[in-house]
Amino acid sequence: MPVLRRGADLPTRADVVVVGAGITGAAVAHELARRGAHVVVLDGAARPGAGATGHSGGMVRAYDEDPAIAALALPSLAAYRDPARWASGRAPLRAVGAVTVADPARGAALRRAAARINDALRSSAHVVSGAAEAAGIHLAGGIALVEPEAGWVAPAEVTDDWLRQAVADGAAVHCAVRVRAVEDDGGRPAVVTDAGVIRAGAVVSAVGPWAAGPVRGLSPATLVRTRSIQVSIVERRPPAPPHATFVDLRTGRYAKPAGTDRTLIGMPHPVWDSPVDAPPDPAHVQATVSALAAHLPWLPAARILTTVRAADAYAPAPAGGAASGLLEGTGVPHVWSVRAWNGGGVKTAPEAGRRIADAVAAGALSPSV
Repeated sequence: MPVLRRGADLPTRADVVVVGAGITGAAVAHELARRGAHVVVLDGAARPGAGATGHSGGMVRAYDEDPAIAALALPSLAAYRDPARWASGRAPLRAVGAVTVADPARGAALRRAAARINDALRSSAHVVSGAAEAAGIHLAGGIALVEPEAGWVAPAEVTDDWLRQAVADGAAVHCAVRVRAVEDDGGRPAVVTDAGVIRAGAVVSAVGPWAAGPVRGLSPATLVRTRSIQVSIVERRPPAPPHATFVDLRTGRYAKPAGTDRTLIGMPHPVWDSPVDAPPDPAHVQATVSALAAHLPWLPAARILTTVRAADAYAPAPAGGAASGLLEGTGVPHVWSVRAWNGGGVKTAPEAGRRIADAVAAGALSPSV
């Protein structure tokens, strides 16, 4: 992908500037570019997807406890399954299945959810109760919604594909360019960077956890906080069986395959206002292994290969407004901030990107700058 470095022919005008080249910013840029907008994507890192996106586990499934998230996750799973949607010609979904473990009292709600998923996707989602395990995951006394057609994606791979499509449609991607401020320039935004100024019809900020300390003019109305996430990759050797992705709604524990002989494990690490690049917490690593042994009995004997700590952005969903609450104003005309996804950005990115692009195109692209 032609990624332009700092100071290399930065445009002075654009229909839309997208700040942040992670998975959500890439989705928005792709959707806007295919609608004919002249899009410029800016990111302070040396390459796209280098921040929170690159550290994400990438689990995708249609089910979510939050109906607003579920409404985005279901069509997003359909997009991840469809090879025609991708420049590579291959669907990025690794369809290893997804298991959502919950308290048995939630059985009726899970069955209704499975029916909705199957009606929309023609899939085979179903509820497992009274069983010891499902798809290689021990249920530890819970009930499970199983989505055999779900699984996981590689977020950096998805980001790259969308940006390739955006560039093919005329977008420009500039990494290693830091945005210093976004200012009101006669009713339209001016994006001040360390490589020049871009006057735009609109600006969309999709910076994830960096929204907790944004530059002037990109701050959303709702306070954004960061919460630590920490995951480890462990070696999975026979007789350890293959398994689906899973999350236990009772505890927040989760795991996913990370290759033929690797598994990613994690559980909540509720350290608020955590730096994005904080060092790993060794005590949490051991606590995660111990806790997840109830679901993956082979785990205590597995070798830990690496541990990564990052942060997610957390905030209440914006109430209404553009794209039904997907965007918030920042106080500068035609500048919006994408909502904090509370850890669900990958799962929602395809549909969120489409809806955000629709909203921005309707309000910002006519007249063009």
